[in-house]
Amino acid sequence: MRRPKKYRRRRIPWFLILLGIFVAVIVGGIAYYEIQQAGNPFPFPCLGSESLTFHIHPYLRIVINGQNITIPAAIGIVNPQTQNGIAAGGTCFEPMHTHDASGIIHIESPGNANYTLSNFFQIWNDTDHLGHHIMINGVSHPIVFNKTDILGFKADGTHKIVLLVNGQVSSAYESLILDVLDYCSNSRGQIPPCYPTAGGAGGGDPAWDAVTYPYGTGHTIVIEYLSTA
Repeated sequence: MRRPKKYRRRRIPWFLILLGIFVAVIVGGIAYYEIQQAGNPFPFPCLGSESLTFHIHPYLRIVINGQNITIPAAIGIVNPQTQNGIAAGGTCFEPMHTHDASGIIHIESPGNANYTLSNFFQIWNDTDHLGHHIMINGVSHPIVFNKTDILGFKADGTHKIVLLVNGQVSSAYESLILDVLDYCSNSRGQIPPCYPTAGGAGGGDPAWDAVTYPYGTGHTIVIEYLSTA
């Protein structure tokens, strides 16, 4: 009488187990990223930390009929952690954002993407906690910029919108590329961080390593709405 054959359980090779774990981690990571970005209101991926691969700081001023308009802190930052007017942290960061109300735009990105003024205004408008508008003299204004409109102030027969780059008139308007307009340094090879010195949010001059950079030292961008009379 023949004895029934005993069958050994085949062991799954260890490399297949590792491969399965690796694939699961990758798929899970992609799914998590897509879930995170599904709720992202911004035009660019919102990163969990600030990438410093490409790191510059354009300085923007907006002047309406002679009045300096404050550019808010925490543009492009989700759930900002703000102290003394400085947004030092948050859930995620757009590659273009502000940490304070000084007018310094932080471009901190995995790479050079030819970021424009239009991109910045779109990020500003898409920042939920800022309410998708700006209050000027008690009146709500839209977040918009082009050659005919700055924050709801429109060019007409008696008013014009002028874009100045380093004091020179530019016709680029919203298409102005900011990647080469670092405020703290005129050299793309030496680009330090930049933040306001003592004096409160928006006060004082930007500084780095205990050295101040008075306004006008580096590149400056001014959007001005003024009378043609």
